[in-house]
Amino acid sequence: MNSAQALVELLKEYGVEYIFGVPGDTTMALYDALYAARGEITHIMARDERSAAFMADAYARLAYKPGITEAPSGGGATYVIPGVAEANGSSVPMIVFTSDVPITDEGKGTLTSIDQQRLLQAATKWSAEVKRPQMLPDIVRRAFRAATSGRGGVAHVVLPEDVLMEEVSSPAIYAELVCRFYPSYRTQAPRTALERMLDALLAAQRPVIVAGGGAVLSGAWDEITRLAETFHIPVATTINGKGSINEMHTWSVGVIGGNGGRPYANQLLTEADCLMYLGTKVNSLVTLNGTIPAPGQSVTVLQIDIDPHELGNNVPTAIAVCGDLKESLAALLEIASSRNITAPERQWSAQILAQRAAPFWTEVAERAACSDVPITPQRVIDALWQHTPSDVVIVADPGTMTPFTAAQFRTRRPGRSIVIPRAHGGLGYALPATVGAAFARPHERVVGLVGDGSFGMSGTELATIASLHLPITIILFNNGSFGWIKMLQRLYYGERYLGVDFTGKMDAAGIAEAFGIRGVRITDPDQLIPAITEALDSDEPVFIDVPTKSELEEVPPVRAWHEVLRRESIFASAETMEHHTADPGH
Repeated sequence: MNSAQALVELLKEYGVEYIFGVPGDTTMALYDALYAARGEITHIMARDERSAAFMADAYARLAYKPGITEAPSGGGATYVIPGVAEANGSSVPMIVFTSDVPITDEGKGTLTSIDQQRLLQAATKWSAEVKRPQMLPDIVRRAFRAATSGRGGVAHVVLPEDVLMEEVSSPAIYAELVCRFYPSYRTQAPRTALERMLDALLAAQRPVIVAGGGAVLSGAWDEITRLAETFHIPVATTINGKGSINEMHTWSVGVIGGNGGRPYANQLLTEADCLMYLGTKVNSLVTLNGTIPAPGQSVTVLQIDIDPHELGNNVPTAIAVCGDLKESLAALLEIASSRNITAPERQWSAQILAQRAAPFWTEVAERAACSDVPITPQRVIDALWQHTPSDVVIVADPGTMTPFTAAQFRTRRPGRSIVIPRAHGGLGYALPATVGAAFARPHERVVGLVGDGSFGMSGTELATIASLHLPITIILFNNGSFGWIKMLQRLYYGERYLGVDFTGKMDAAGIAEAFGIRGVRITDPDQLIPAITEALDSDEPVFIDVPTKSELEEVPPVRAWHEVLRRESIFASAETMEHHTADPGH
């Protein structure tokens, strides 16, 4: 067999079912090998390489198998980078194969020639080039091992065209079975450190768990839920950490941080005397730009992470341990069980947490009941939450959808069911990512929340959805602008708007129809629920175009923005009072 055929045989050994990609001149040998393997491996043709990588990213997040994407040389290798960077930045295991010009043409200025390893170096965890056919099996095994072990990420393999076509004698076609899924090669934190961590938790009166994306990647939701129940500890999550606990659970307080954080959950962090960070980078959003823990706050910080570089990186820790979260928390719970430990007295109870949350949900309900047109994003999210099954999968774009989904859409089961790109927040993610989600969870309903800015970048993937007859529901948040950027210009740049408004009217539903997908345009809020329920009952894709209020009209739960608006309000009130005081007529 040639190297391309050997590669396909190796992918079969690793249980690969889907490859997302776009054809190119230098990849023909691989496509010919995939043609022979159809029925065992399905190739999903995207409309550009960035979209293919987004598909593989979402597939990996939801299937717990490394996502596979491929791209040709030149433009393909350059186009794939945004999707690769997003996956790598979110620690999502992915393997990207890029074909290249023949090795014999190296240095000759051949068309599409570029140093692919250097090009993708900043966007990947590991990279290698197959310079001889005999190298292929070992490199592929290393790629799967690199992608799935430790802190997950993207492994990159360069496949020169001539090497792909060259015969390989007696290839070692076998897989490391543990690397078919992730995390592979789990490690447990040291027991002595876990015992100290348990003692610190028991000594606290107001502990809070903050679970990040690493908790979901590790599959540690059962252990986190048991920890919360056993020791009566509130569980907050980052956006990527949604799924670390069922958000309808008594001890769940939802998302914290600067984007999509619930105010009462953020407040709990400021009052905590013990913060336990699990699988989170503890970045500026999580710490509200370094204000949590607050200077002078008497708090014990505990941290568990698979990546030692994250330990104590942004917040000084009292006890920090390196290890897989699922394995390490299971060991901590076993220690507690062996010591017959029961829940200590706490200053927070489930009833107190419910009381803290009540005003937030009252405000959400008020905005969700608003009958304005354009429609409030809260109404869209509320309708979606009320009328979707518990096993729905939501894939959301950055922008308007992120904070409203994070704060308002409560997961009704543990595990990954919300997918939002948080590493780089690249527009154009959700529409192609729903394709990967649909293949990862074929028996669950997939809903994509798409911004109109993102739609302009990846709308052609409607053709992919239509050709595959995937029963995906797409909801377009249509506010006629790059609303997030426009809000920044409103708050920080004196309303000097440039390059943020879309001119002319776009018939998005008509565009969907042109691609062969049923399009629905909402003109009245009362049409939302029937449109959503009918779409979810359909066996075909449905595109729902919803005119929504922009960030300027309906400010999302972004803490920094609300602080600026609050200061503006105080300043305006003070000016009014000063004017009235100076006017003898008042």
